[in-house]
Amino acid sequence: MKTGTFFVRVWRIMSILGLLFTLFNSYISYPSDVAVRFDELNQPIQFVDRETLFYIAVAIFLINNTLINAVARLFPRVPTAQIPVPNREVWATHRSALNEVITNWFYALMAAINTILALGLMVLSFLNRSNHGIEAIDFAWLLPLSTAILIIVLIALPIRLLMKPGKDA
Repeated sequence: MKTGTFFVRVWRIMSILGLLFTLFNSYISYPSDVAVRFDELNQPIQFVDRETLFYIAVAIFLINNTLINAVARLFPRVPTAQIPVPNREVWATHRSALNEVITNWFYALMAAINTILALGLMVLSFLNRSNHGIEAIDFAWLLPLSTAILIIVLIALPIRLLMKPGKDA
């Protein structure tokens, strides 16, 4: 197994387990009305029912994992001539390597969405705990980190497709 494939599989499994843990842990710690928006003075101004937030997160998790997994499993069935990749002639002779690269990318996208959702639920849980003096600005790292994760995953596929297949492909 290649290092990239191993990393993506471990990240995917850990993101699923982490999201499930965060989902249930945060649900237990949420008050009945979860504050999701704050003003300049860190006072909550918008609330969502705890069950609604839980079911929205579960729906995102199920849709993300089901659809991306289905697309990843169907990709090897697409004819090589219809795949828009750079260096098509090189990748056409290494179809199994192309399948692995694209499948790993789909799984990395799935793991990225799971990771971002888990981080968001964790931050909401921290912000809604009444026993801490946590301010919303303390979690300003969430948006840049989420953006960086998505950009890295989205840019990784075109960069990898511009490279030649490995020797063991």
